[in-house]
This record gives sequence, C-alpha cells and structure tokens, in this order.
Amino acid sequence: MSGTDLRTIKAFLLEQKGSILNKNNEFKSEQSSERSHFSDEAEAASEDFSLSISIHLHERDRKALFEIERALGKIEAGGYGECESCGDDIGLKRLQARPFAHLCVQCKEEQEDPRNYMN
Repeated sequence: MSGTDLRTIKAFLLEQKGSILNKNNEFKSEQSSERSHFSDEAEAASEDFSLSISIHLHERDRKALFEIERALGKIEAGGYGECESCGDDIGLKRLQARPFAHLCVQCKEEQEDPRNYMN
C-alpha cells in the first residue's frame, strides 16, 4: 500500500471519528435537556420510540468508533492492512470499502461460513 493510499484512508478515518464524536455530543446534549410534558400517551410513546432509536444508533456509532480507533492504532504501529488471521495483506480495495477491516476477504468468508459452526 502506498503512502498516499494510507494517508487517504487515515484522513477518512479521522473524518469519520470527528463525525461520530460530534453526533455523540449532540446526543448527550439532547439527553441532558429537560423532557417536555406530553399532551397525550401517543405523543409520549412516540418520544420513547425516538429515544430508543437514538440509543440504538448511538451504540452503533460507539462500536464504529472503537473500530476506527483500532485501525488508527494499527496505522501508527505499522500493522495496518495485515490480516489478523492469516497475516496476508488485506488488499487496498477492501480497505477502501471498509477501512477498519481486520480480516482479508478469504478469512472473513471462512469466519462467516455457516458450515464452520456445525458440529
């Protein structure tokens, strides 16, 4: 992988990290503000449903942030782009599509193969 490719991927990861952190700050701000009084049960149920969705999205972002931090750490350590299972190169196209991938396509397919869960 060229230095340019690595810088591009690192810049993308940092941009995604910033976006997630900004959403996290907005989420915390929304949660700390006072809840309004609802005129009826339907309105309260709608607000609860919206909160549930927000929490789910927040959890997904937290997991993505962990993966981004992991990838950035590998970039700094010099191990970025190496499959954690077989040690081969993950491949630039895969990393461009999924910059925090830690398995090559073959190892990921083996991991997800349902036949590996039988027995």
